[in-house]
Amino acid sequence: MGRLHLAPRALVCKNAVIEGDVQIGNGTVVHVGASIIAKSGPIVIGANNIICERATIINNHSTPLMIGDGNLLETDSRIEGRGIGHRNIVQVRSKVTGSSTLGNNCVVSATCSTEPTENVPDNTVLYGNPQSRRTRVDADTDHSAVHIKHLEYIHEMLPRYNHIIEAE
Repeated sequence: MGRLHLAPRALVCKNAVIEGDVQIGNGTVVHVGASIIAKSGPIVIGANNIICERATIINNHSTPLMIGDGNLLETDSRIEGRGIGHRNIVQVRSKVTGSSTLGNNCVVSATCSTEPTENVPDNTVLYGNPQSRRTRVDADTDHSAVHIKHLEYIHEMLPRYNHIIEAE
């Protein structure tokens, strides 16, 4: 059995599924029904991430799976690659698969996924059906401001309606 280490301002719902060696950074929110499973190696989640309902992070590799800071992992998204950088958006039912990595400021649009062994460069947007790619040119400052407001709201409201795991 693993261990869970929570930073002081991490907000983790008690009915999230957390297994194995997992470290969750300051300000990160793990919603109801999210799953974080360190199967073969540890999972290290940075600060100020939002991990939504039914999002899954699973490490099938012996090396640590690293999640950077300021990411939004939306409902039913799945991270099973080697890691993701900072300020990414992984939208509804999208996936980071196999041993792939996601750089910084990327968007994996709804139902899209990385190739199993790819290293997605910074500022890449995966979108459409059939899936296409483009370089993100919008201002990251807009996303960051909205992300901070979202975190503030969640930190205020989530404990009112859910049981929270207390940091040690």
